[in-house]
Amino acid sequence: MITRTVSKNPRTTRGDLVNDLQRAGTKVTKPTIRNTLRRQGLKSCSARRVRLKFPREHLDDPEEDWENVIWSDETKI
Repeated sequence: MITRTVSKNPRTTRGDLVNDLQRAGTKVTKPTIRNTLRRQGLKSCSARRVRLKFPREHLDDPEEDWENVIWSDETKI
């Protein structure tokens, strides 16, 4: 369940996983989740690498390419 949840939503925190598993009736700790994810090859540094892959690939794109991008942020108007 841990690996499946993180694969579907990579931004899931260990705390979220602990709470989900407790609701399902399983008692686990954050270190247990960390160890499980590491055994499955899911490490935070690899997630960081994946997250930075796109910006690094497009760092030298011409400005004209970015004119067609719709930008969004969390600003409330």
